[in-house]
Amino acid sequence: MERTWKPTAAGILCIIAGAIGVIPGIALAVFFAFYGVGWFGAISGVPLIIWGIVAMVGGIYALRRRRWGLALAGSICTLIGCVVFIIFGAIVFLGGYSDNPEALRFGATWAETLAVILSDWVLMSFVVGSMILGVLGILAFAFVIMGKREFK
Repeated sequence: MERTWKPTAAGILCIIAGAIGVIPGIALAVFFAFYGVGWFGAISGVPLIIWGIVAMVGGIYALRRRRWGLALAGSICTLIGCVVFIIFGAIVFLGGYSDNPEALRFGATWAETLAVILSDWVLMSFVVGSMILGVLGILAFAFVIMGKREFK
């Protein structure tokens, strides 16, 4: 069987999408842990971290052309990561973190002011991240499916 570019491209896309999911997941968990939201805030980034790791492992298997099922799972996790990004973006937007005039008042704590400033950035990063993960996930999924015959 002749080797094509499809599994290689799928592996690279899965690894990139996995990194895009892991880094904000860690940042989200650290931000909420220090902001003092509690245990829920500390574990809020865990789904992104898990799906990012699975996507990267699937990408490695796609690059090696081994275990088609794991490569497919990695590409599916990039799509799940897109949905998780959209959900977290909606929570941040609807949760009232954005445009809170109380946090910008004189005498507000540094954490309240930082939360307002970063909330718009977090919301925008979730929107952009979900679009990037969606495109990468669709392409990786398609390339894994099209290159199925090359896997052992």
